[in-house]
Amino acid sequence: MREKLHAFRWVLARLAFIIYIVFSVVTIIGGFLTAPLMTWYFFGDWRFWRHWRAGMGLLPHGLRLSATMLGQRRAFMFSVPLASPPRSTPDPSTAIFRTDWPHGTSCGDCTNCCRAGGNVCPLLDKEQLACRGYNSFYWRYFNCGRYPSVAEEIHYYDCHKWAITTSRGLAGRRSPAVNPALDVPIAAARQKECL
Repeated sequence: MREKLHAFRWVLARLAFIIYIVFSVVTIIGGFLTAPLMTWYFFGDWRFWRHWRAGMGLLPHGLRLSATMLGQRRAFMFSVPLASPPRSTPDPSTAIFRTDWPHGTSCGDCTNCCRAGGNVCPLLDKEQLACRGYNSFYWRYFNCGRYPSVAEEIHYYDCHKWAITTSRGLAGRRSPAVNPALDVPIAAARQKECL
């Protein structure tokens, strides 16, 4: 019973966010009028004036990312089930560190997932090479905190840190992806696009 209540709460939280974002986009000024809520969702901070510049980039970035997801069949970017628990790290039964990754648990200086398709996420602090929205609502309830959850994400972002440990629907079976030699091929064109 308790698990169902948690799942219901997670669904409500995600739906409230989605409705709020749709309201902000449709009205255009909705996000500005409710700036403290917007910055809490994306930055984990009610003090909107501290995030004004990055916050201004959220609408154009969101529209470009939506066009990429819909136009290039990147549905895996919508892959977070509404009832799934919030996460700050990937599910260890789904993803593991590659053995040849030199930075341990850190991403080092890699920001490929923040520069998808040449669109730099406005939450990325380019000087610190860190996410300004780390562990915020958006980070935990949507794709960032649980990255990677599917192999398509690793391929798309050309990620060298993670490997998928299970095939979709075949929990417990090892995938060849945990072997770095067999893992994501590094396409030179895709790598240049992310840099």
